[in-house]
Amino acid sequence: MAITGAIRGTSRIKIYKELGLESLKDRRWTRRLCYFYKIFHSQSPSYLFDHLPSLSMSERFPNRFNSFYCRTNAFKNSFFPYTVTEWNKLDVHTRTCTSYPVFRKHLLKLIRPQENSIFNIYDPLGIKLLTRLRLDFSHLKEHKFRHNFNDSLNPMCACSLEPESTLHFLLHCHYYDNIRLSLMSELHSIDASISLLDDTNLVNLLLFGDKKYDLNTNRSILYSTISFIKKSLRFDGPLF
Repeated sequence: MAITGAIRGTSRIKIYKELGLESLKDRRWTRRLCYFYKIFHSQSPSYLFDHLPSLSMSERFPNRFNSFYCRTNAFKNSFFPYTVTEWNKLDVHTRTCTSYPVFRKHLLKLIRPQENSIFNIYDPLGIKLLTRLRLDFSHLKEHKFRHNFNDSLNPMCACSLEPESTLHFLLHCHYYDNIRLSLMSELHSIDASISLLDDTNLVNLLLFGDKKYDLNTNRSILYSTISFIKKSLRFDGPLF
């Protein structure tokens, strides 16, 4: 949370996705398999190799081990039985990697999400506010209502039109019509086709950019969004 400026109580899954980080559970899984790789390839103390079960003789499934017989869950979840089971689930290209760095890279591809880029923008306050919208936890009443804030007994916006969601704030709330005109004008100058997007895709573009655009174009889009957020003054007051 300290990295993103996220509010306490924000979904860890969303934070992991935002930052491109794997969960602690996945990290432990990876480290077990990495150490197992070292044991199998004699890159660890030799006495550990002696604890490995025999290899399966199947030519269709190289580098697969015979499973342990486990009478108890405690033994089943201990290092060798658990890791052998997980090792055997890996695809053949991963199990047969000839170098440790390549093996580890294969595992990280399986567990590490693609981070949401900020396109080299340096604006700590702006990025913090943008990230809170990306994570669905900010000053907006729908976000606070979902997290049971005492000052948000319902999710309705002060304009009384609809719940104060991220989409409503960015695209519909009439309190921000003037600065929204400026935002849309900036987007039109970047790419006229942006005005043809439906609400959902437009909000995604404003928050995350789009892979079809280059770095500078995405930076311009996010700078325009950050400018709108700051000009709205919606996030200037205390959260509580």
